[in-house]
Amino acid sequence: MKIIWTAILLCLSIIGIATSSYLEYLGGVGVCPVGFSGCEVVLHSPYSKIFGVSLSLLGLIWFTGLLLLTILSLYQRRILNILLSYSLVSVPSVIILVWIEVALVRSICIYCTIAHLVGLTSILPSYKLWKTFQKTEN
Repeated sequence: MKIIWTAILLCLSIIGIATSSYLEYLGGVGVCPVGFSGCEVVLHSPYSKIFGVSLSLLGLIWFTGLLLLTILSLYQRRILNILLSYSLVSVPSVIILVWIEVALVRSICIYCTIAHLVGLTSILPSYKLWKTFQKTEN
């Protein structure tokens, strides 16, 4: 089971990196898929940057960190404590970002939503890996 949860985390990291990279590449020129709108509004809002750094770049950094921690956990099981904590950081971040989109910007970016869901989804495999490590330690 460890290998499955690790593979899931690796896939989630890559999806998050791809999504954040795409948003960063767009540079605020959102191209929503057919049937969706709002990417441009969200990416051009004053809330799309923190201290001049785009949220998509921060997402790219976060997902890259998730990927690196997942890879490191293959070699050092104690990294799983950090990996789980790192994944849990996505909860308040996503809550704040979704609140900003809905309440302040009043628009939803589908790519941002994908990144949010991937971040939240990373918690389950991180927890499962951490739990497996806890059982083998005892």
